[in-house]
Amino acid sequence: MSGREPEFKTVEDIFKYAILVESRGHEFYLATAERTTNETARQFFQEFAQEELDHKRILTELYRTWRDKATWNEEILRSGREHAFDIHDPILSEAFKKSLGTTHFDTTALDIAIVLEKEARDFYAKAAQKVDDAELRKILVWLAQFEDEHYGTMVKLHESLRSEYWHDNNFWPF
Repeated sequence: MSGREPEFKTVEDIFKYAILVESRGHEFYLATAERTTNETARQFFQEFAQEELDHKRILTELYRTWRDKATWNEEILRSGREHAFDIHDPILSEAFKKSLGTTHFDTTALDIAIVLEKEARDFYAKAAQKVDDAELRKILVWLAQFEDEHYGTMVKLHESLRSEYWHDNNFWPF
């Protein structure tokens, strides 16, 4: 997503790119979950991998109903799933923060996740501004908000870890 911004001439172009964005996020979180040595971090990244997979499924279903019926099925946006790991649970969040600071890999993965979520959010927000179809705009705004929640979660976690991580790894210049 970095570099030149892709051009979208059709609704299909938007959906193809959006599905690619979600696939990349899914693969990143899945690979991170497989590589981490911390069980709490593994569950955290697996949950985000599943979220990205859900977004891909939603996008695919939305596109198919639009293509086949020339209508948007907004019920698909409400077809969520039960979360196995609540990323907003303060107790789990504290356990994750304590364990996350112990490895460079997990904190680096968190840094990359922040970039991925920001880029996904920005993509959906910009696409929403460019489309004429009001229903499609609503869907893109919904996706941008969802990605913004992910981004916010990652940023808050990163900020709460920063000084502890720097201190524990002797990154202070004095």
